[in-house]
This record gives sequence, structure tokens and C-alpha cells, in this order.
Amino acid sequence: MNKQLNIFLATDYSESVMNAEKYAFEFAKKANANLTILHVYEIPFSFPFESTEYVKSADRLRKFEMQKLKLHCESILHSLKIKLNEVNWECMTLEGAVGKEIRKEAERSLPDMIITGTHNNSNKISVFQSSHTWNIIKKSNVPILAIPKNALLTDIKKIVFATEYRQGEIPGIESMIKLSAKFDAELTILHITNNSFSKEFANQLFEKFKTEVQNKVSYKKLSLRLVFADNIVSGINDFCFTSKSDWLVMSHSRPFFLEKVFLPEKSITKEMVIEPLIPLLSVPDFYETALEEQSDSISETIHYNKGSNETR
Repeated sequence: MNKQLNIFLATDYSESVMNAEKYAFEFAKKANANLTILHVYEIPFSFPFESTEYVKSADRLRKFEMQKLKLHCESILHSLKIKLNEVNWECMTLEGAVGKEIRKEAERSLPDMIITGTHNNSNKISVFQSSHTWNIIKKSNVPILAIPKNALLTDIKKIVFATEYRQGEIPGIESMIKLSAKFDAELTILHITNNSFSKEFANQLFEKFKTEVQNKVSYKKLSLRLVFADNIVSGINDFCFTSKSDWLVMSHSRPFFLEKVFLPEKSITKEMVIEPLIPLLSVPDFYETALEEQSDSISETIHYNKGSNETR
């Protein structure tokens, strides 16, 4: 995978996104990726018309928010003992509604991945935890990497793609092969089945899907596994734990598991997604990297690219 990854992270400075910020910087350094850190803010004042004072106040606020974000990112890098020029990163501030601006900027900048945190057990709600924002993001054609509160970045050597045998997953598997090759990682395509079918029929379905995948993709470190378990969630958990997997990959198409990452509510999936032990990457069905370009937001950006300092 020769193309540099473009990573996108939105922050509200909350505790739930704190570890995701650190993970994103470390991941960008390890993967030699481009990282954009976005903060969306709302103007806390209004006038009956755009007076000179309004324009001045809005400009002061924009500069304040950019400086705050810049210092915040530099503080993270300092805590990680990473020099400013060791990572390709940029700060961006946008004025407007949080969910709407995140979606628009993601579509404009065409990132390969959005990184976000998972919620904790407190009553604090991050920008990713409101149902409105999640409903916006899950519709975008961008993979989302959710970082657990205590997850640490290690060498990415084992990736598990949990499959439901859908045709729409095949392009996602192809993209995961490219990503796995970048890290020289093992990629396991995993299907967990319970007692809904006989073992004979379950094996037939698995062999059919396995043949289809192997006819379409090729990777020396690719394997396909069928595991029988009474509970699908526990089966995925157990496999990831015993195989010492670094990432779990699932699909946008079935948000039943995934939205529990962002929405703090009780569920049978709680043990996996409320307090996941490893990062969870959600990939849209029929994943394609090309998105329609939309860029009508007010923005200010500072770039830090291998020591350069460019403002736009």
C-alpha cells in the first residue's frame, strides 16, 4: 500500500476522546500517515445583523479556537515524546453545528479513516455520542476506528474481520488486505455461528464464502475461520482475546453492534462494545474511497508537515 493514509479526528477535548487523540498521533507516526485534527465550535453571541463588532468578535473567537487546538495538540505530542516534525499533522477549526460540519469536512477531505473515542460510564456526552451525530457519521462512506479508553497502540500484526457473508463486505475485505499489507499483518476473516443451523449446513455456507473470497482476493497472510459459539458477541470476544488480535473490523451495514460504541445504553453487546479491549474499525458495505466533494464551511487551518509551517 504505497498511498499515504489520510486520517481524520474530531475532538471536543472531552475525556472520552482523549485516548483516541493519543492513539491517532502515534498511529500517524507509525504509519507515516497524514493526520487532520478538527474542532467544531459555535459562536456564543449573536447580533440582529452582521455588524462590525460581530465580525471582529467572530474573528477573535476563530483565532482563539485555533490557538487553543494548536496548543492542545502540541501538549499531546509532548506527552507522547513525539517531536512536532515527526508526524504529518494539521489543525482545523470550523464554525457551525458539530455533526453537520464533521460530516461535510469528512466528505470534502476524503480521509481514509476517521478515528474517534468510545464513551465512558460518566454522564458526559462527547460529540460522537449524541444519536444525532452518530446518525450523520454512520451514513458517510468512511471507515471509523473507535479507540477504547485504555487501548494502547502496539504493532498492528493481527487484524480480525468479523463477517456475515454479505456481498458488500468483499470490497471492505479488499481494503483491509491493502491495510494489512502495509503493516505486514495477518488478516483473519472470521465468522461466528451459533446453533441456528446444523454444523453441516454451517460448514457448507462457510466453504462457499471462503471460495468466493479466495477467488477475488489474494494475500499470503490471509486466513478464513469458522467458529461455533452459543453467543456471537462472546465468540468474537473470545477469538480476539485468544488470538491476541490488535484490531477488530466490522461493517457499517449492521449498526446494531456499532452504534453501541457511540450510544451509551444497555445491550447484550455491552461486554464487547461498551468497554472494548481493542480498537474497533467499522467499514461501510461496498466500501469505496471516493466521496462527493462538499466544501462550503468557514474554516481556518494550520499545517505542520515535516517541519514546515503553512497557514491557509
